[in-house]
Amino acid sequence: MAYQQLSQAIAFEDERQSRGAVSRLGLLALAESLRSGLSADALRYHFLAEQLSEVVFHLDGQGNLTFLGPTWTALTGLPVEDVLGQPLAEMVHPEERPRVEALLGAIAARIQASFRLELKLLAAGGPRWVELAAHSSPTGQGEVLGTLADVTERRQLQARLQQSDKLATLGMLVPGFTHEMNNPLAFMLANLDYLLSSMGDIAGSAPASQVAEWREAVGEVREGAERLRQLIGNLRSVRSESGQGPVDLNTLLDSVGQLVSSTLRSRGRLVRDYGARALVAGSGSGLRQALLNLVLHAVLSLRDGGDTEENEVRLVTRDAGGGFVAVEVHDTSDGISPEQLSQVFEPLFTTHEARPALSVSREIIRGLGGSITVMSTVGRGTVFRVTLPLAS
Repeated sequence: MAYQQLSQAIAFEDERQSRGAVSRLGLLALAESLRSGLSADALRYHFLAEQLSEVVFHLDGQGNLTFLGPTWTALTGLPVEDVLGQPLAEMVHPEERPRVEALLGAIAARIQASFRLELKLLAAGGPRWVELAAHSSPTGQGEVLGTLADVTERRQLQARLQQSDKLATLGMLVPGFTHEMNNPLAFMLANLDYLLSSMGDIAGSAPASQVAEWREAVGEVREGAERLRQLIGNLRSVRSESGQGPVDLNTLLDSVGQLVSSTLRSRGRLVRDYGARALVAGSGSGLRQALLNLVLHAVLSLRDGGDTEENEVRLVTRDAGGGFVAVEVHDTSDGISPEQLSQVFEPLFTTHEARPALSVSREIIRGLGGSITVMSTVGRGTVFRVTLPLAS
């Protein structure tokens, strides 16, 4: 581009001066012809934007695109000139648009200084996943500066990793599920056999006491069937679901608690400490997977066969302020050493015992606009803290 030539000419001003007055005058004439109303600083920034792999953009106070780096075309397949002057939010996938408009509006109104979010961007060949980073302009006039980084390949790899992690997590839970389902099935069959034999013995007469026993037996059958229904329902919910929230966080944690109940039974107890009912945005399936990994990690951190009254996993929800809700997963395990603590979210991190991939949880939570931290004290336990944006 022309401003590249000018930017290079300005950057090597000292070298130009050493070539003599005629050369300097020629370069100054070229610079003047290429300037087109842009200052030297602006041209430098334009040149820098062209060298970056990210798409640099600028929005006016109304959220309209006034500048786009040329890598926009490589990312989307759309010419820059075709989208300049349009709202950036219109370039975003419709399901992401309300959240992006709200966040950009908060920056324009100087309520929020910046944000970073992964979302789907409309492109000629189909939606592309990008990381949108937006910052309030120092001009103080509601303008927004930011970048778009292509993370499509990373998201695809993450999706494959999530699918593998789901299978691994289910593999950890299968023995407990088998035991949990066999028990109700066993007493269901025993009660049915009892009903059949009793009906044959009484040959049509039905004393009141016998009717009461029937009712009790049928009640146990119903209780067992209901337990199976809930377990199977929660197992099916681990599968991918379409659509976005809002998701009732406390209800979701209840289903996670039931999924780990059989694994936890020989290790400790589950304690629920919920605050106000909270609705969060995002996919219920993805968020369930992230929380299930954290809770199952806490469960497996407790010693098998330990004191089931003293050992516990505590699920806490509370208002985190600023439109966010916090979820905390506490355990009374031996804790994580400082050396391992810095690695718990790395994709290849493992311990002596098979655990769910916490890197998957972190990526899911970040994708929902949230964050996750961990604190641990050796000998006293570990706390994972997740913050998630409330549904608008």
